[in-house]
Amino acid sequence: MATATMATAAGAAMLLYYVLSKRLSPKDDDEDDSNDHHGGLSRLNRSVRRKILRRPAQAPATWFETMGTLSETLRFTYSETLAKWPIGDLAFGINYLMRRQGNLHVASVYAGNSSVQLKGPEIIAELVYFLRLLTLCMLFSKKPFPVFLESGGYSQEDVLLQEPKAGLLKPAFTILCDKSSRVFLLLIRGTHSIKDTLTAVTGAVVPFHHSVIHEGGISNLVLGYAHCGMVAAARWIAKLSTPSLLKALDEHPDYKIKVDLIY
Repeated sequence: MATATMATAAGAAMLLYYVLSKRLSPKDDDEDDSNDHHGGLSRLNRSVRRKILRRPAQAPATWFETMGTLSETLRFTYSETLAKWPIGDLAFGINYLMRRQGNLHVASVYAGNSSVQLKGPEIIAELVYFLRLLTLCMLFSKKPFPVFLESGGYSQEDVLLQEPKAGLLKPAFTILCDKSSRVFLLLIRGTHSIKDTLTAVTGAVVPFHHSVIHEGGISNLVLGYAHCGMVAAARWIAKLSTPSLLKALDEHPDYKIKVDLIY
């Protein structure tokens, strides 16, 4: 008990240090060098701070990076909430949006004079298939993994990769081989724990420039920006899942890949 308390206190102290060091960091490095009697230590601290500031949107690999990510997340969350509005206004706004969302009908958003009603057995079969995928996502998010496999009609042999526990900017996910539909399913669990919540609130805008490669070998460069937590999580999942998926596609070239996420 005492060890856990000391570890918690040490973690809180480190987090507080990083938050304060970010807020109290000097604006001009040259000025700091001329006034600082401990130049070597000051340069080391600034070098560490630069690494935290310039670290790309990716999941932390060490405790040091985790503390830096947490401090940045807390600072961003504070700057976008209590630093802008009083807590009473925030509570009123959240309550208003929740009430408004409950009164919002799907038909009022997606239906209109230009909508076309889809009919036929093919559409029904497709909807049934999508319903099954949504059900699998829900079971993966809510049930223990063995119960999820049993409910979905899978066995342990169908599991290509499993990451059951989420981390900071690291959502839980699994890759399944669905022999009935001849696809590899990449299922990503939604917000289920405090670590998932921290991933969601790491919402700073970061560059997300990437290439889209087509079958003919032509690539298009996409320049844009995205949610930091989502970018980091996507990169982490892609890094872990790509080798397993490439190996599986080598063994089953006629299979396809489907990515399903529920939040």
